[in-house]
Amino acid sequence: MPIAGKVGAVFLQTEGVPATFIKEATTANAQRTEYSINNPACRYLDKNSAVTVYVNDVVVTGGYTIQHLGGVVHFSSPLDSLDEVTVSGSSITVDQAGGFFSWSAELSSDTADVTTFISGGWKENLPTINGFSASAESYWADERLSARLGQEVILALYLDTGTNKKRYEGYGIISGDSIELSVDDIVNESIEFQGSGKLYYRED
Repeated sequence: MPIAGKVGAVFLQTEGVPATFIKEATTANAQRTEYSINNPACRYLDKNSAVTVYVNDVVVTGGYTIQHLGGVVHFSSPLDSLDEVTVSGSSITVDQAGGFFSWSAELSSDTADVTTFISGGWKENLPTINGFSASAESYWADERLSARLGQEVILALYLDTGTNKKRYEGYGIISGDSIELSVDDIVNESIEFQGSGKLYYRED
């Protein structure tokens, strides 16, 4: 089903101090391998702070990975249906950035040339690493975004801010800031992000 662009949005990590939380409850996926923190305020974990995972109130130190974006604990093996997972750590606030009216994201995959004498005159390539970049346009308001040039931020690009909250989110370095002024138009600002790590697709 098509989605109207008017329900999109750009959310950015704020400059506030991470907030500590203790033993937040989670909800499992159908396979009981991924447990997501229920509290929306704790779903963006500070990756520079320790995260403690409890299963049935007992600390576990292995057999899982943390997805700091989304507040997800991914276990290598399914847990029991009666197991309860809680998480302690520090969360970062990500709020809607005002003034934005468009965004774009580009996912890419680098390849390496592996052509040999027996390739029959055709190039052969192997995929190597993946990445992403993004950009967003807004009406210029002040210097706050340009002041963060070169900083890594959490970036959430919403397709739909309604009930499903369909979005792409990842870490991105603010790599460019272009301000455009025309005598017969409004001052616009275009922000470029260079992705750092995976770009996740989420729905709530």
